[in-house]
Amino acid sequence: MTGVAGFHGSLPLTGADCFLRAFDHEIQRLNGANHVSQLVLRLGPGFDAEGFRRVIEEAARVHPLLRAPVARRLGFGPPVFRLGAAARCPMPRVEIHDQAAERAEAVPDLFFSRLNQPLSLRRGELIRFDAVRYAGGATGTDLAASWLHLLFDGAGSERFMRRLDECYRGERQIAELPDADETAPERGAKLPFKERGRAAQAWQTAHEAMAARPPRSLAGPVRRTPQALRYSVDAFSAQETARVVATARTRAGFLTPMLFYLAAALRAHHAVFQARGVDPGSYVVPLPVNLRPKGGEGAVFRTHVSLMWFQAFPEQMEDFDALVADLKAQRVAAIRSGQIENGVHAMDFARIAPRRLYAHMARRTLHGELCSFFFAFTDGFLPGLGEFFGAEIHNGFHVPPVPPSPGSCIALSLREGHLNATHVVQRGVFSDRELAIFRERLRADLLG
Repeated sequence: MTGVAGFHGSLPLTGADCFLRAFDHEIQRLNGANHVSQLVLRLGPGFDAEGFRRVIEEAARVHPLLRAPVARRLGFGPPVFRLGAAARCPMPRVEIHDQAAERAEAVPDLFFSRLNQPLSLRRGELIRFDAVRYAGGATGTDLAASWLHLLFDGAGSERFMRRLDECYRGERQIAELPDADETAPERGAKLPFKERGRAAQAWQTAHEAMAARPPRSLAGPVRRTPQALRYSVDAFSAQETARVVATARTRAGFLTPMLFYLAAALRAHHAVFQARGVDPGSYVVPLPVNLRPKGGEGAVFRTHVSLMWFQAFPEQMEDFDALVADLKAQRVAAIRSGQIENGVHAMDFARIAPRRLYAHMARRTLHGELCSFFFAFTDGFLPGLGEFFGAEIHNGFHVPPVPPSPGSCIALSLREGHLNATHVVQRGVFSDRELAIFRERLRADLLG
């Protein structure tokens, strides 16, 4: 069957999948939830809800990865998607919710609750969908896909949704939803074990160097507390977005606009620390790096990223351009030192390390903190896709997960000439006043 491994055998998790699996386990153990990502589409009238349900069910019948349980081989080997057990697992849920009230500017509270509801890797609960229809869909629909982050990363989730729509329109066969070789056995020579160990150690050493002045997140070090994530989306007008994009290119360069957005996120968090009168120590932020080859769509399923770490200090927050210049210098140094490749090897060791040990090692380096906050700039969101299952896409964005510590994630993306700034927060980490301070500082810096 083209493009699928079939309901037999198993498929290894990537190193990045195993890295995420370790933190998913930590969130289960300490916070009673999972590391769940979300993709949201705000649609106009005409969404074919039953057509969507049908395509999802057909895809899950053909592609075992959509409901394959995850477990270690024989209880101790590297974790795998157990494709052969997927047929015994339930279909992904597709729930349609009719709402009589008019559509609000904010997304439905239901979407927040989905971020905090436990899922089970062992039962193949990997993804679910919720569609909230207003006036039976006559005035629009909000759609959320919520998935465990190791099923696919942000780029993969966009490819998945785009290809679902292609299947609906008859432009792609369900069997061709992933690329033909995506679930084939891994190929290519790997570095010898000792060299991989040295690369992983180099990545860890670079990370440990940041502990000379460790960060303090707004949530504080890891603790036992129920996960209660919510998010808000600041949608910029077309005129505002054009101004932001032009400012980013002027101040950070055409090739590295992401660092402009990162600098703005750093200063927004710093403004809250200043309002509290608390010393953040330093700011340590990981940036995901897409490992897919440039020029092609690449894989749909599993996580294909490395991490690049940045550190900044409170005394750098006053001069925006100097901050951006320092971030650019850190990026160049990280690339030259092989940090991206070293990160791949470091995360690869999560295949064999116990989940709890791996998460503990990551937090121990920074004295109980994982980082200062999560950040992502994904550039264009579903560019060129104007409709989804018969309905016009009014807006769309990613909602990356964040553990209760550090308790804050800012994700920025561009949708057809409009910038979306999605701020995901753990309940109680920000007061209402602090959220206003954060938003005002962020907008001011983005608009220049």
